[in-house]
Amino acid sequence: MNLAGKIVCRTVGAAGMYLSLSDAAKVSKLYKKIESEHVQENYLEKAYYDARTIDAVSYSANAAREKTFELRSKSKLPEMVGRCKGSIKGFLYGIGNFLPMVACSALALISKGFWAKAGAIGIGAIFVRNIARSGFGVGKHNPINS
Repeated sequence: MNLAGKIVCRTVGAAGMYLSLSDAAKVSKLYKKIESEHVQENYLEKAYYDARTIDAVSYSANAAREKTFELRSKSKLPEMVGRCKGSIKGFLYGIGNFLPMVACSALALISKGFWAKAGAIGIGAIFVRNIARSGFGVGKHNPINS
């Protein structure tokens, strides 16, 4: 493979990998927010339930329960756990959606000769399919025409 072919294959592979990883990072950011709110909601619901249920009539236990609820409700740990969990979940989900693109990009970047060209052609085919499907609606079921 000549120098121009190598440059084209590597450039197309790098562009495909960049698009895949940037989309996965954006999905990760969205999931981070959603999962953080979900984990915090569950944590506060449990803390509130624990603070409002009475096991025995005791003023000292009631004061301790109230203070514990106050400390638990101000804790940043559930938010941090939710953010980490959401980031990982979103990134893996984003990469999973773009798995053919990642595979073709890796093929174009790592391999030589025929396989590098096949990876670059695969990336081009994926781009054309995405534009035709998302932009022009080719292959989509349109509920209006049913």
